[in-house]
Amino acid sequence: MRHLLLSLLLSTLPALALAETWTTPSRPRRTVALQAGPVLTYTEGFQGTQLRRGLSGLLELGASIPMGYEEDELFLLARAGRGAPGINLSAHVGWRSVFEGTDVWRSYAELGAGVHLRPDFWVGPRLGLGVRRTLSERFSLYGGLGTQLGFGSGLRLDVELCTGVRWGL
Repeated sequence: MRHLLLSLLLSTLPALALAETWTTPSRPRRTVALQAGPVLTYTEGFQGTQLRRGLSGLLELGASIPMGYEEDELFLLARAGRGAPGINLSAHVGWRSVFEGTDVWRSYAELGAGVHLRPDFWVGPRLGLGVRRTLSERFSLYGGLGTQLGFGSGLRLDVELCTGVRWGL
């Protein structure tokens, strides 16, 4: 009887260990993810001899797919909004590398390219840094800073502050 109780106790330890991992916040799932949130952008642009500058409020909608190792992603974002220098439409594509952190906090870096379609046409490189707070296996919050240099209808420099929700499908 004593051996039966001891073997029963020992056989439940792995299940208890798994139960602990299920109740603690887990890593986001490596699946296609959607993201959405507001973006505040400060823009300075030269077009001919005219300097344009100002703030814009944008809505960001996008998706990402896992690529490579760890939690790296290939992402595509579309942004639309209003402010200086007018109505803004843009798309961004790039690589997001997510770094190890605690169970719930992770930092990331983005390297990509952006295309601005309105108010004029610009194309250029984009860099971003941010943090991600995991809420559950599927949901996380993110916030970050980014910058983009644009060439085309003049020269443009954007500095952005973004935040939002990421949903793993």
